[in-house]
Amino acid sequence: MVDAFEYPRSPHVRRHGPDGYTTYESYRPWLRDEFCFRCVLCLHRERWPTTSEYEVDHLIPVSERQDLSCRYTNLLYVCRRCNNLKADLRIPDPCSIAYGNCLRVNDDGTIESLNEKGRVLVRTLRLDRADRVRQRRMIIEILIDAQETGNTRRLRDWLGFPEDLDNLRKLHPPTNHRLEGIGESWFSRRERCELPETY
Repeated sequence: MVDAFEYPRSPHVRRHGPDGYTTYESYRPWLRDEFCFRCVLCLHRERWPTTSEYEVDHLIPVSERQDLSCRYTNLLYVCRRCNNLKADLRIPDPCSIAYGNCLRVNDDGTIESLNEKGRVLVRTLRLDRADRVRQRRMIIEILIDAQETGNTRRLRDWLGFPEDLDNLRKLHPPTNHRLEGIGESWFSRRERCELPETY
């Protein structure tokens, strides 16, 4: 089974390279695809019940570096809760370090920080708050039950891709430093019948 709360064991390598937009919101479809339709910080997925929307966040806050406000490599796809908690604080870059070497989510929904960077993430994003632990535990229990009962439909509902994948070929950023990323997008994979049922 796909572990819904397993942080990556290597730094994220960006597949897309759009550039030149004058508003950071223009990068949203690229970032959704880039970070696989989930919050890169807490791993909450778009398909999961939530009261929170997803937002474009600045790794280095605009208050520190206005010139990076529309730089793709400074943008992340995050849930509103993580974005509000992070605010203008600095956190480790998921494209520079492997969050899987910093954080581990246990089967009971608790989270462990494995080093100082993990402690910064847990403290800043309050990943150990009781409501977050409870939510993770509930999702883990649902997924375990679905797997044990062979309920593949429920697994697809919780671990599958959203229906509204962005067709990045239809977008026209002023420049794109990684055109090949469009062919690697989840929409393109679905067109080629290469989209896995779950991730």
